[in-house]
Amino acid sequence: MVNTKMPLAPTTLLSLKKQAVAAKPGTAPEVPAVSDRVRLQNLQALETPKKAIETLVDDLGYSEFPQVSPDGETLTFNVVGDYTTSQLMTVSSKGGQVRALETGAEIDEDNLYDYLSEHKGSIREQATWTPDGKGLLFRTNQNGTFDIGHYDLEQKSSRLVAENPELNLKHPVQLENGNILFYGGRPSEERPTSDLYSNIFIAEKGTGAQKQLTHSTGETAYKHPAPLNGKVVAHLEDKGKDDIADLVTIDPKTGEQTALTDTPTADERHPFYNEKVNLLVYHRKEDGDKNLVLSTTDGKKTAQLTFYGRPAQSPCWSPDGRKIYFIKKAKKKPDMEHFYERTADVRVLDVKTALKDLEEQAEERMKKLEKSGAESELVDLAREQLENYQYFLRRY
Repeated sequence: MVNTKMPLAPTTLLSLKKQAVAAKPGTAPEVPAVSDRVRLQNLQALETPKKAIETLVDDLGYSEFPQVSPDGETLTFNVVGDYTTSQLMTVSSKGGQVRALETGAEIDEDNLYDYLSEHKGSIREQATWTPDGKGLLFRTNQNGTFDIGHYDLEQKSSRLVAENPELNLKHPVQLENGNILFYGGRPSEERPTSDLYSNIFIAEKGTGAQKQLTHSTGETAYKHPAPLNGKVVAHLEDKGKDDIADLVTIDPKTGEQTALTDTPTADERHPFYNEKVNLLVYHRKEDGDKNLVLSTTDGKKTAQLTFYGRPAQSPCWSPDGRKIYFIKKAKKKPDMEHFYERTADVRVLDVKTALKDLEEQAEERMKKLEKSGAESELVDLAREQLENYQYFLRRY
């Protein structure tokens, strides 16, 4: 395993945004998309399309990070016990019996605590599937900080594929060429598996040599990278603004970055791309709520898919782009409480059904606005939202 120290160069959200809107000579700069809720804050929110959503896993405490196998049959996720304990689980993508990844043991609310107690101190979580469906990449604390492990589903064995004693390495995604995309940051003094800030890296197949793609020195943090048409999409936190994040794309060859969102009051994270439908999904937090957002790859058109009063987060696609799996926190608890003491379920949303429902709601709202003589600017914003739902629905 080869570890390389890369030189760091400063970057800021301001400089990134200037870079993002820089246009060719003689052309006007592009304006990134703005949050639906920011623009429509004077209107009553639509309702979450409940008939489009099914709960697959509940009663297992704090479940997180669902990911679907390339054949669409199996879902992986992890259940968190505490800051030092988290274990990977599997379940059919249609729901059913949950099993521990490594032992195959049936897991339910009655034996979950015992299983996590048996693995006290071991974190194996946030797994993503390799493109061939034969393995999983995950982050592991077996060396104290986080490294990247690979689990062979046929051999039922694990090995490290990327490590760096100076950094936590997180959120691994294997690219088609076998290289591994991830983010990494220097450990904090409070907990060895949390980061002061982070950058995005690529580890070469075979050698594990690490190339650094971004160069923050602490004022920003890059997280949750994913492939997007030859580029990398990720979210970029502004550490000076309550960790508010926007979405960016990064060219791995040139390092050039482009802003996809620029919403000062909204926190947008965890983007995932689906090639079949050529769309992004991510979650957006505003007014304390996280909800799912569908987006074109340039960020110009967006459609909010859920309107929960409590967080919906960590979305991922089914391979065919027809469904979105996500985490729904079941109960709102005080912010000072440890995150793993909260409850979170695994759910799945049928995108076409949801869009139809939301289109109908948006149409009804338009009629009421026009009938009531609402101000034209508000009517125009509501019409734009309706047209966006119709746009995405046509793609299904």
